[in-house]
Amino acid sequence: MSLNRILKKKNLIVVGLNSGTSADGLDLAAVKINLFSKTPVLKFIQGVTVGYPKDISLLINDAIANEISSIDTMIELDRKLGVFYGEQARKFCHVLAKNKIYPDIIASHGQTIRHLPGKVKIGRKFESGTLQLGHPETISNKTGLLTVADFRQADIAVGGEGAPITCWAMQHLFASKNENRMLINIGGIANYFLIPKKSSTKKMIAADCGPGNSLIDIITLKYFGKGFDYGGRLAAKGKISFRLLTILMADNFLKGKYGPSTGKERFGEKFAKKIISYGSKMKLKKHDILATTTELTAVSIVNSIEQIIKNHGIDKIYLLGGGTSNQFLLKRLEANLPGVGFISVDRLGFNPDYLEAVCYAIMGAGAISGLPTVFGYITGAGENSPGGRIVQPSRIVDYRKK
Repeated sequence: MSLNRILKKKNLIVVGLNSGTSADGLDLAAVKINLFSKTPVLKFIQGVTVGYPKDISLLINDAIANEISSIDTMIELDRKLGVFYGEQARKFCHVLAKNKIYPDIIASHGQTIRHLPGKVKIGRKFESGTLQLGHPETISNKTGLLTVADFRQADIAVGGEGAPITCWAMQHLFASKNENRMLINIGGIANYFLIPKKSSTKKMIAADCGPGNSLIDIITLKYFGKGFDYGGRLAAKGKISFRLLTILMADNFLKGKYGPSTGKERFGEKFAKKIISYGSKMKLKKHDILATTTELTAVSIVNSIEQIIKNHGIDKIYLLGGGTSNQFLLKRLEANLPGVGFISVDRLGFNPDYLEAVCYAIMGAGAISGLPTVFGYITGAGENSPGGRIVQPSRIVDYRKK
């Protein structure tokens, strides 16, 4: 469907695509959206998660670890991701069509390969940069649908860090008439969103806290040969080393010396090697090192939000992201922040597995409508920006036809 025809539609069906910093697969979510009615329509329809093929997974991890040997390989990864995203989105669209649901737009965040807040030297000045791969033109070609992508780049252009990027969508989803709401997303990196109640004059607050699952997953793989610590069972067998924790918490980002965002460039392989090195020198057991790494995630989250929740009278926190299945981590959050309840965001009627994909669907609809979908006061930019690049399909696919 052409852009002109889409703009005339009252309700849009948007398929949001997301692969987070854990880089383990693709989430797809179909959402019915109308941003211009008196009460905006934001209805989750259906979602699915597809794991990455091994060859793509290996390339992603090599790229994130800066171990790709050439620009050619980076281009290959960009195209492979575009093909994979496009094919999976097309299959999902056909599944939706069987239930007479016909998507209008694809909104793809892409796979983050590098996030460099304030680290790109241009002349005498350091600026931010970020890179997401997953060739939007290929997605559009494979699906035959208009595609919105590259949500972070417009904010980068006006001086922001390009993150946190989903605040506008989160506000649409979770702003309440009755309460200030705090949400914490524990993905590869952990981040929080404080959304004031609708009658408040206060602005939304959001930022990355530090590591989420990133270091836990790396340590679990290196010591136990598993991709993640299922339920936190391995960490629960260890004892927290507060001596090691004190050393790790001395990191400058965790001490608040940087901006609102970070990534696996800081809390990835290099930091994990530091944990292992110090742990070995202290002659800690493997389970103890994993327990301490999990405590690092818990403490960095609590340190980021503790004063904010006091200032806003928050007594319960809504959780989303893969880290919510780590029961040891949840217990450590509760221990470090007594008197506050931790609740899954599904209590608000949203499936936490697809929430970020839903956010990109909303941002895609906003981009099509020309709305400023990135809050510059959060990202460090001087102004709000219309996140998202619009790609017209080279061919139109009618999913009403078999």
